[in-house]
Amino acid sequence: MKLHSNPHRSRSILAGLLALTLMFSMLPTAFAAQQNSYHDPAEHWMQASGRTNELDANSVITHETFTCHECGKQTSFLAFRVPEYTKNGQSALSRNVKYSDGTMVGGNGKGDTMDGVPGKNATYTGYHYTKAVCETCGGINTNMATTDYGYLKNVYWLYDCAAEFTQKLDETVTYEYADDTYHTVTTKGGTYCAFCYGTNHTESSKLERHSMVTEVLPQPANGRFAVVEKCSLCDYARYDYTAAKAVIADYYGIADGKSHTITVSDLSEAGVHTAIRYGNSADSCTMTSAPNYTEAGQYMIYYEITYSYKGKEMTENGVAKVWLRDESTKDDGSCACGCGNLNCGCQNKNCNGNCCADKGCGENHKYILLGSTKAGCTTLGYDRYLCTECGKIEKRDYVDSLGHAWQSIVIRDATCEADGKQLELCSRCGEMKQTATPKGEHKYRTYSVAATCTNPGYTVRECSVCGDRHIEDITAALPHDYESHIIAATCENGGKTIHRCDGCGSSFVTDYTSPLGHSWDKGTLVTNATCTGEGVMEYRCTRCGYHRIEGNEAAGHVPGTPATCTEPQLCTKCGAVLTKALGHDYKSEVTAPTCTKMGYTTNTCTRCGDSNKSDYTEPAGHKPGDWIIDKEPTTDSAGSKHKECENCGEKLETAEIEKIYNSGTTDSKGEAVVGGYLVTVTDTDTKNPIANAAVALHKDSSISIRLPNSRLLDYADQTTVTVQLVKDKSAVPDMSIAVTDKNDNYASGKTDKAGQITVPTSSGKTNEDGKVTTGYEDADGDRWTLTVKVIRTDTKRPISGSDVSIGKTGNITVKLPDGTDMDKNHRITVIVTDHKKNPQENKNITVKGDLNQTEKGKTDKNGELTVPEIEETERHGVYIVGYTDGTFGPSRSMTRSEAAAIFARLLAEKNGDTISTAANTKFTDVPRNAWYSGYVKYLANNGITYGKSKTIFAPNDAITRAEFTAMAVRFFEVYGDGSKEIMEQFGGFNDVSSGYWAAEYIRYAAKHGWINGYGDGSFRADDEINRAEVVTIVNRLLGREADEDYIADNLRKLNTFPDVSRKHWAYYAVMEAANAHTAVLGESESWSK
Repeated sequence: MKLHSNPHRSRSILAGLLALTLMFSMLPTAFAAQQNSYHDPAEHWMQASGRTNELDANSVITHETFTCHECGKQTSFLAFRVPEYTKNGQSALSRNVKYSDGTMVGGNGKGDTMDGVPGKNATYTGYHYTKAVCETCGGINTNMATTDYGYLKNVYWLYDCAAEFTQKLDETVTYEYADDTYHTVTTKGGTYCAFCYGTNHTESSKLERHSMVTEVLPQPANGRFAVVEKCSLCDYARYDYTAAKAVIADYYGIADGKSHTITVSDLSEAGVHTAIRYGNSADSCTMTSAPNYTEAGQYMIYYEITYSYKGKEMTENGVAKVWLRDESTKDDGSCACGCGNLNCGCQNKNCNGNCCADKGCGENHKYILLGSTKAGCTTLGYDRYLCTECGKIEKRDYVDSLGHAWQSIVIRDATCEADGKQLELCSRCGEMKQTATPKGEHKYRTYSVAATCTNPGYTVRECSVCGDRHIEDITAALPHDYESHIIAATCENGGKTIHRCDGCGSSFVTDYTSPLGHSWDKGTLVTNATCTGEGVMEYRCTRCGYHRIEGNEAAGHVPGTPATCTEPQLCTKCGAVLTKALGHDYKSEVTAPTCTKMGYTTNTCTRCGDSNKSDYTEPAGHKPGDWIIDKEPTTDSAGSKHKECENCGEKLETAEIEKIYNSGTTDSKGEAVVGGYLVTVTDTDTKNPIANAAVALHKDSSISIRLPNSRLLDYADQTTVTVQLVKDKSAVPDMSIAVTDKNDNYASGKTDKAGQITVPTSSGKTNEDGKVTTGYEDADGDRWTLTVKVIRTDTKRPISGSDVSIGKTGNITVKLPDGTDMDKNHRITVIVTDHKKNPQENKNITVKGDLNQTEKGKTDKNGELTVPEIEETERHGVYIVGYTDGTFGPSRSMTRSEAAAIFARLLAEKNGDTISTAANTKFTDVPRNAWYSGYVKYLANNGITYGKSKTIFAPNDAITRAEFTAMAVRFFEVYGDGSKEIMEQFGGFNDVSSGYWAAEYIRYAAKHGWINGYGDGSFRADDEINRAEVVTIVNRLLGREADEDYIADNLRKLNTFPDVSRKHWAYYAVMEAANAHTAVLGESESWSK
């Protein structure tokens, strides 16, 4: 049997999800990712102790959003749904039973659920059981009314599998062998509920002729080709065979001077082409004819036979013998010498019979064994003995012939309709014979297959010998015997008619009717209305007994003095608190920290003027600049210098510049005499003198040299300094030399035995400015010069005495001096430039501390690396949610109230504020209890949103591109810095004039890269903006981006929307906005939930 799938277009799942609100009209819900893939629960039913446990074990589970009446907020629930199966196929609701524990509608009384085991004694009714568990507080069925029987009870309640949520099963087609002409085609399909997977199966069958294809299969072991005709749809096949056999026979004969070789007999049937190649070894069969032999001896002939039939080939390999014996032996094995003695064994044809004449031995021959001849298939075997006295040779010890060793090769098996064919081949001598096996006779038995409502009927004649089958007397399938089960409509659930076939169990549903609705009585008064509470009336349904509670309007409070920031407003009649103390409405003003003073935020209440300070930040600290020369040193007096803060200009540090004990400037020979020393400065490669270099001898007998402005410290063009005594021109070794240039590059060292030093080199120590200039030569022979500066990250103070070296690949190693801390509280910054002050990006740097700690990294575009690296994180909250039907609505225009909610959530999350769910505003069209009233008030208090007029906010109007941009810019001013990486030059929009009310806001937003115009250069300020565009702009504004890898790996954990697929252009922007996560900041944002 073979199975084929035939998928067809199903009704859109999205249509079912959009209709979900109709199913739970009192329970707001948003469909999320299902945990189960489709399966028929009846086929995998698991039994358990306890009705609820069994329903739990077989439920389809989804994550959905409802309002929890225990938590008091909209939150995520686990929704459980499982089909209802009853013994009579009718829903328990038809008996007024609603709950899985048998409780009836209205929560009063018990009834029989008639539940059973699906597939055994119960069938699907078209209804399902459901329950919901709050994932926040764990409450069961807390999405129901608190007065409902199932509230906070671990029970399921029944709901209709409505037609809107019915999906079609993919059809499956199976093909099963019936006889040599037909197979049975069975088509299975049906429908299922998209929520509980309750399934109505359908099935139909018919007979179709086989779809035959032909294939040729080589069968070398049987010496034949099998021609197979098989059905491409079912497993039926029939075989025919064509012999493909060539027999190679050994040759046994006399060496008579003629050529002899093996014998070939081709027994292949018509249509088979046989090609034979011969050779002296198994791997060299290239000759088209077998070799011939004339000399006595045994010869091996290897062969390779290739059979071809209808485009298919098979190969047979083997070896045959040519055995030529001497002429002195006859065919019967007797000697041919002519002596007439049958036992003579001289085998000399020229002895003329003298071999057996008595030569004096008489009967007293002294025989020894001369040799043995083995028995053949038809010849005797014997031993030959030689008399050592007279030379007579005699045969003795005869062995009977062996007979043929036949091997059978079946070419074709006998059937009931044709003879078989068999080849007998002697494995010793190669003799062959062909035999036939007689055909048999069919022995048919007959039986009938009755027609059903899914399969036709027929009579089968089948041979018990060969399996030949024929189908006769085919009758059509019987019509379905449908029995109708009417499920009457109830107050809350619609009615329907289920038609189920008693023969095969298939079913379909018709005649859907609407719920009847409750029929309420006149009601009973429970309590009278008070100041704060409504009067209570109880109403009961005269049809089903369900009851509801309604309140009469409360008498109402008499308001007292309006509430202030600290005092509530009270009712003058009952003393109840009408309005809580308003709380201070603080407007924040941030004072940035200076170098020496802390920063802080001043919060001033806009209502009562109360103020306080918070959010203190540490002083920024001074940022030292380079040394500024106040007084140049002379030979008579010391000079002075100082450093200033680059931010505030405060003088931070002063130092004395020691007086010049002796100084000079190199002449045209590159020479200068200072304090008894002759200093010569030359180009290392050309030996050319360097004139106009300033040379100074210091108090500690060290020498400093300032190169002329025309020359820089350069590893590709090094400078050599030579120091000699003036009196005798002898070299001065071990003298400290420091060389600088106009770009403050610095290199130093001590003279060698020849009194020389060459700078810069591949290593050095940083000076008091934290600098040292070094270089390296790459693999191509190019030389590069780098100046490395080492500073404290927080104070910007230079670190002198750091050992800096550069390897041949340009990798830089910095060894900090002893006592220099390097940890997350004491970070180190290394700055790399070339000798022309150009920052060097992507340089590999290793920084080593005095406690054997090591940090590595690459310089950024500014040539800087700060270690150790510290991971920065930021919490990104949800700032937009979907609609109650589970969709996001990416193309829906955003309303002004939705935009206010987005910016209010973002600002409140940053400030740690809580937004009231009900608030009074100055806008007359914003009701106090509207879901967005608190958001509008919060933004208005922070100066971010304004109305269309002083009293009109227009919350349900679609917000325009200009209005949203203005709100975004005002939000940014209050929120703080956004992403600096997205700054770009503003070019202007051709349809936004300078007089337009939002022109400045639009320019500001475009400059920061938050908004983009259209391809024609326009902005279209008055067009509406949709929800997908909004989340894209807000993410740009905040520098937020989605972690695509995290989303792909954790999709089941995230909030998703059926109308925003992965192919949607704003998919990742929506995922960033709708899922709370901790963002790890770096070159790109990565998530941790």
